[in-house]
Amino acid sequence: MTDTMSQKTSAPTTGYQVVVHPSALVRPVPSFVFAAPPGWVVDEAPGAVCVVRATEAVNDFWNNALLTHDRVAKAVDLAAAAQLTWNRLQRDAPTATSVMERVANFGGNVVYLRGVELDAPQSGRKLAQLQAIFLAPAAENAKTADLFQFVATSPVDKMDDVGKSFVEMIGTFRFV
Repeated sequence: MTDTMSQKTSAPTTGYQVVVHPSALVRPVPSFVFAAPPGWVVDEAPGAVCVVRATEAVNDFWNNALLTHDRVAKAVDLAAAAQLTWNRLQRDAPTATSVMERVANFGGNVVYLRGVELDAPQSGRKLAQLQAIFLAPAAENAKTADLFQFVATSPVDKMDDVGKSFVEMIGTFRFV
């Protein structure tokens, strides 16, 4: 980086609107709570709200569940969100195949569940995913909706071992 230039501004006194985060105009990610599987670690990950992962890799793979959030048009419903995420997945992982799809109600949180098998883009390893897609309760007067997605990933041959923990974790997710 080169020299930094200091520039005075009179913005606070020239009629500019002060923008505050969080506020009614600049909404934060909705608050939530969930229970991570015993012995797993909650951590940060690029492009994610958080990641929940095993404490150790198994055969050079870290079983994990990535929680993401997207702001989408208010008109997007669960069916449209499921289709959009499937289209994105097929674009990024052409070998992806859906092995299970259903809608579940976990304590009032309606969740679209999809089981997927795919080849890892770099290693070609066979992976299994449990994808949970759901919308936060609509914010009053908002023009957008808050879409969450939990994507739990493990090698195909290990999903039976960790899949139940993934489902239980997703089942505990609540907005607060």
